[in-house]
Amino acid sequence: MSWGRRSWQRFGAAAVLAVLVVGCSSSSATWPVVKGSHAPDGSGGPAPSAAHVIIPLSSARASADATEAPRSTVGAVTVDAITADYTYKSELITPLAHLYGLENFLDDFVIVTIQNDNTAAVKVVVESQITGYTDKATDTITVDANSSEEVRQNPRLTTAAIDGLNSSHQADLHVVVSYLQSGEPRTILDQTSQTTVTSRRDYPWKIKGFTDQEIYDMLAAMITPTDPGVESLIRAAEEYDPSGSMSGGYDAAEDANGTVYQRMADIWQAEAEVYKLKYISTTVSFQAETQRIRLPSEVLDQASGNCIETTLLYAAAAEALGLDAALILIPGHAYVGISIDNTDQSYYFIETTMIGQATFDDAVKYGLQEWTDASSHVAAGEPEYGWVDVPQARKDGITPIPWH
Repeated sequence: MSWGRRSWQRFGAAAVLAVLVVGCSSSSATWPVVKGSHAPDGSGGPAPSAAHVIIPLSSARASADATEAPRSTVGAVTVDAITADYTYKSELITPLAHLYGLENFLDDFVIVTIQNDNTAAVKVVVESQITGYTDKATDTITVDANSSEEVRQNPRLTTAAIDGLNSSHQADLHVVVSYLQSGEPRTILDQTSQTTVTSRRDYPWKIKGFTDQEIYDMLAAMITPTDPGVESLIRAAEEYDPSGSMSGGYDAAEDANGTVYQRMADIWQAEAEVYKLKYISTTVSFQAETQRIRLPSEVLDQASGNCIETTLLYAAAAEALGLDAALILIPGHAYVGISIDNTDQSYYFIETTMIGQATFDDAVKYGLQEWTDASSHVAAGEPEYGWVDVPQARKDGITPIPWH
């Protein structure tokens, strides 16, 4: 399925407000239950709607040993009855590089094995670094006599390196293993191996050992609420708010005073009028191995974005404002949901590709229609459908890519 332009231009009022009630297989509840929201201008006119959702999807990781690329093996080297060798990843996925080695996420980038065949324990120092791209990872361990130890390392990309990674690059992984002999270091292994560091924009839709939903969850790494570009967007949006400022968090159950809706409308206006943001269509499939995805501030800088890019931008702005966001993925498309009060799983759904061509009210109305159509498929976990709960992803350890 390609991520093409949505035919939202032809929707009608009756279709927008239609509700498809579907029985949930894991619950006696039916959903979505439509709840009225409040018009932000207090006009009392037709109000956009929020939908109550129940997503019976497990967030558990499939395997703590999942791996994103084949491991390459370096031949063992023996010095003074101490043998060292290592395996490493042939590719470092930049947008997810900070997740390597975290429990239940990507496997460790470098795994060094030390075998000590001496009759006494030895102290060993292990260092690894992707030259010019990462900080140096260093561990000092004691290996008992006639035993072996494994050292797992994940040299982290520097902020400067991430900023400059607009395309993939071949790079040198440098690994040094030494031991202390009479207080002085003696080298056991000192080798350089080739690896690939991917572009920060190359997001993988297929990762060995992970389900599609788990890969979707890791998209939260590309939601960057503290990015200076996102902060500038929020400052620009303040000019459109009746209060002249943008408050954070929630202040009323079910958005009774319309402040959540108003802030999201302010963001819409700023994107359209200050940043002149426009939707651009790209042809991409969930079945593809990777997709080029620009980060939120890049979308603002270039005044354009496809569906996933404008969705990530909106989610970043919402998170920066202390609001809970969700990414909804359907075949060939993505849009965003914003929780209305952080308590009962009710959301405004926003079709972000309508930016610059329709009002925010229309984008929310069409977002509800999309959710009405997609909800049963998402709940069933059908292929190419997904729901990414951003706050839960953060709790699971999926933090934003550390760039800028």
